[in-house]
Amino acid sequence: MQTEVENAAKFWINYIPDSSLASDKKEALWKALVEVLLEKYMGHWHIERTMLGSAYRSISNWRGLDTVLVKAAHRARISVDVLERWLPRDQIMWCDPYSVTYRVGDHGSVLTFYEDKHGLLEIVKKSVAEKVSRPGSDFVISAYTTPVVIRSADGVEISRRGGSSSAGPSAGGVQGLHASPTKGANDLRRSAMSPLRQVSSYRSSVTESAPPRWSTPSS
Repeated sequence: MQTEVENAAKFWINYIPDSSLASDKKEALWKALVEVLLEKYMGHWHIERTMLGSAYRSISNWRGLDTVLVKAAHRARISVDVLERWLPRDQIMWCDPYSVTYRVGDHGSVLTFYEDKHGLLEIVKKSVAEKVSRPGSDFVISAYTTPVVIRSADGVEISRRGGSSSAGPSAGGVQGLHASPTKGANDLRRSAMSPLRQVSSYRSSVTESAPPRWSTPSS
């Protein structure tokens, strides 16, 4: 959380030119904003579900300065007028695990200010593994390590990414699929689509449960 919060504070402080605020005062304001954000996010930071609490963690300058920005200015003994003058209007920022994003206006695109791609990838791999590894699933994906291995319910290795497969030659000429000789090529083709359908359903459920990006939170 420390890295994301530091970048979130930097996002706002960067708008203030050096000509309007001395470097030592900008540093003090940045540190104060980091402290206030850490206090606000305590207990509302979910590594495994990065979008949970995103609306609560958002900071905006929408019809007035966010109370978090005002509190940081007071703590750093900086006039709030400086923030009101230089921080852009109609802007909202989201600080989530592994990323800091923002949007200008009601209909603007969501842009990325900071992103930890490795962290995001690990979360996706773990989430997919948990979904596909449920009881009754056709496959188990070992996504916690590299290479990523897909196995059938009976333990036969179906596919491996990032390394060579140890299950023998491909069955029925189906490239990239490895299984026991008892499985035919058509069975493998149908089975290979099962994880993809489950991943698609998982992505849909995540989208439905995520806070809407177009909503404007109250300060």
